[in-house]
Amino acid sequence: MKTPEIELIDYLINEGYSDIAESIRPYRKSAVKICTKEGETPIGASKFGGFPDLPPEIPYPTMSGYTCKRGETTERYEKSAMQLVAQINLADIAEADDENKLPHTGILYFFWSGEVMPIHESNKWVESVADNPENSAYHKVIWYNGDLSALKRTPPPVPYYTKYFEEAFEEKAVIFEKTADYKSLGDVLDCGEFDNLCEIAPDYDIDCLYYKRNKLFGYPTGGNIPYVDDKRHLLFQYNYYVGCLWNIFWLISDEDLKNRNFENADFDYDLD
Repeated sequence: MKTPEIELIDYLINEGYSDIAESIRPYRKSAVKICTKEGETPIGASKFGGFPDLPPEIPYPTMSGYTCKRGETTERYEKSAMQLVAQINLADIAEADDENKLPHTGILYFFWSGEVMPIHESNKWVESVADNPENSAYHKVIWYNGDLSALKRTPPPVPYYTKYFEEAFEEKAVIFEKTADYKSLGDVLDCGEFDNLCEIAPDYDIDCLYYKRNKLFGYPTGGNIPYVDDKRHLLFQYNYYVGCLWNIFWLISDEDLKNRNFENADFDYDLD
């Protein structure tokens, strides 16, 4: 089905169904598509992958080495560099982020080690001990709001996490586009309301009004997705599509988003 040029709520209002438009508005979240494009990625540009452009005061993010014991098997991993998943020059999103959910100055970095479980944790199945517990985080979000002329393309100081990676993620330039996600309306409307909406808006795929690929905000998509509400937001979704891991997500509380505490963002994943 071809995507209509006008958003569903606007279409309903234009057609005289303002009451229905308002009834589904609570299930709408604004979002920003992130699409790859051909082209160069100069220092400070928005991009996926490659080496980050960091200022001197921000060290390249790493994850502690650790020893993991499962039953009779012991595995050892040395200190490793995190992958740059995305580098977003926040000035680039100003037009698409018309609700000002993010600041529009500086650089927002998303780093990931490749791990999806804590490396410093013990339970009845595993005993995992980090060499440096204070550096045991397996992901990191950084907002740099300083002098962009100080940025330098920075290679990792140690190898990537050898459990998963040998090389940097492919570097790709990106662009941003305003969009909107709707919660699956088949899950929140009764049968009569849903059927009526399908009838009056036949050009819309009513149960799939969300962007499924890389994005900021909106609703998480995939098979096993994290919960979001008015107090917990999707910050960034990245389509990973390697093995059984389909998507990775960063989530942020409403308070941390408003206070720009991006370092408190949580990591989640869609694993089949």
